[in-house]
Amino acid sequence: MSSIKNTLSKGITTINVKTNSFMEQNKIKTYISTLENEIESLKNSIGDKVYMSWRNGGIDLSMIESELSAIKAKEEMIIEQRRRLQQIDNEEKQILGNDSSNSNSRIIYCGMCGSQNNVGSNFCIKCGNRL
Repeated sequence: MSSIKNTLSKGITTINVKTNSFMEQNKIKTYISTLENEIESLKNSIGDKVYMSWRNGGIDLSMIESELSAIKAKEEMIIEQRRRLQQIDNEEKQILGNDSSNSNSRIIYCGMCGSQNNVGSNFCIKCGNRL
């Protein structure tokens, strides 16, 4: 009976972890897409300004510095969000026990509830499950 309970509990934990990861990753992907669209809009604005300036007889690059700075900042945000996506994937693997690259970690995850515990702990600090 307890093995069925453990199996069911682990299954529920897996579903919960995967659902949370999926939702968080989709939020981040949506944010990245928004940033990419904003970058495209800024690039179009730069093109319009440069063309109008050229058409009026001279190009002054100082007029597009704010757009260029904004593009650079958004590209850095995209890089950070992609790092966060990788971090979520790694955390999910660790929680579900699929991460062999982090065997020297000082944190272990409970197979029942997914909470973080210190290496060497015998029981989960959240649910009391034997680790």
